[in-house]
Amino acid sequence: MTKVLTFKVGIEGLENKIWRKIEITDKKTVADLAYTILAAFDSLAYHLYDIEYKNKIYDSWISIEDDYSGIPKLNATTTSLNELELKEQDKLEMKYDFGSTTTFKITYLGSRNLEKGAGRHYPYIIDGAGRGMIDDISDFELKEIVDDIDKKGYSNYNFTAGYERKIKYDYRDFDIKSNNILLKGLISEIKYKYEIGE
Repeated sequence: MTKVLTFKVGIEGLENKIWRKIEITDKKTVADLAYTILAAFDSLAYHLYDIEYKNKIYDSWISIEDDYSGIPKLNATTTSLNELELKEQDKLEMKYDFGSTTTFKITYLGSRNLEKGAGRHYPYIIDGAGRGMIDDISDFELKEIVDDIDKKGYSNYNFTAGYERKIKYDYRDFDIKSNNILLKGLISEIKYKYEIGE
């Protein structure tokens, strides 16, 4: 029977300020979990990622030449979440953009049986806080921005959100309803870019 898995995901160093609780079915792949995280945290998703769990790395790009860590690398796009045999409170770690890395701390919270007819509902954000990440800066740099916003009580940080659009970033702006409306479309775009597009 298909299970609905629940994960709590937070940006390292900001786990109490920028986080999501995500539900996804166990038939989805590790890559699908990564795409859901990137979509849920407002990423433009144009860098590589990997997810580490129990001394194995589930990678977006398998290259023998790059395998210097000694940790087995597996293809995230061909490994389903049910193959991980997760136990409640297991920890995973996702790294995105190996130049200006954002690390996501992931905790598996448990599962339940998928209700009949509800399969198209998932993935879904059930709770969260914080607007999300900013591409091309590290989680450490993002923490500095968040700390500055907290100190001043307002944001004066602007960033380019693709296609040269300037947007003011204030981590306190989070709208779960809007995020869920856009989520599945963003996941489809991200999946296409990583698995089919150039």
